[in-house]
Amino acid sequence: MDIPRRDVDLSFDPQTVPRDWCGGDPFTTTFLGALSLLFPEGETFFVASVKQHRDQITDPELAREVVGFIGQEAMHGKEHRAFNQLLVAHGHAEAPAIEARLKKFLKLVKRVLPPKSQLAVTTALEHFTAMLAEQLMRRAELRDELDPRVRALWMWHALEEVEHKSVAFDVYRAAGGGYVRRVAIMLLTTIVFFAVQLLVHARLMARRGILWKPWTWARGLTRMWIKPGLFVRLLPAYFSYFRPSFHPSDRDCGALLDEWRGELFGPRGLLAA
Repeated sequence: MDIPRRDVDLSFDPQTVPRDWCGGDPFTTTFLGALSLLFPEGETFFVASVKQHRDQITDPELAREVVGFIGQEAMHGKEHRAFNQLLVAHGHAEAPAIEARLKKFLKLVKRVLPPKSQLAVTTALEHFTAMLAEQLMRRAELRDELDPRVRALWMWHALEEVEHKSVAFDVYRAAGGGYVRRVAIMLLTTIVFFAVQLLVHARLMARRGILWKPWTWARGLTRMWIKPGLFVRLLPAYFSYFRPSFHPSDRDCGALLDEWRGELFGPRGLLAA
């Protein structure tokens, strides 16, 4: 798998990007905004957990993939930090404080968990991001809800998450990581991730003044779980992680990757320049 570092430099003008840039819906927009606030420090954690095990990698091909993984994740962090400034410009003054608290939390995780378990956290979260990314790449009704001025960021991020979806998992296996630790950490990570995501999402919704509006929640949850139903479609892929024989490459995305490399970086691609 070719995992190139692409030097992407996007800009987001708060005067032209609408406040509700996902389907005109404040619930979905703040949900994705909360994800974006988690990305920069999360990507830093992923890179650090992989780097801790580089001396245990004996396969030259995997070593090259790790270099690509680190380069891609670093660029994701950089561009989502820029995107998060758009959230600030749209009135979410609490965004920097949220990122600072997440940084402190991840420092605590590093103190509490041994390095191999930190890497298992990364493999779990990389599985989450790969599942979400694949759905976004496959389903036009999801990506078409994104305002064109922010769509390139999310589709580029999705492409690269699928490109490097196996790297942390392969490093975990190379470091001697086993099945029991992998699935136990996945269960723990699932609980913690959704708790943190819910808290950050609620904070953004409170700022928008929609936290205590039942209709907003009902409509938003319907969009996520029923129609178009992003999350319910992820359940089979999520549970596949618990198979002893699981590997991220079990889901062949070669044709999908070729399609989106062309859509984004082909001669007329969204990011060709």
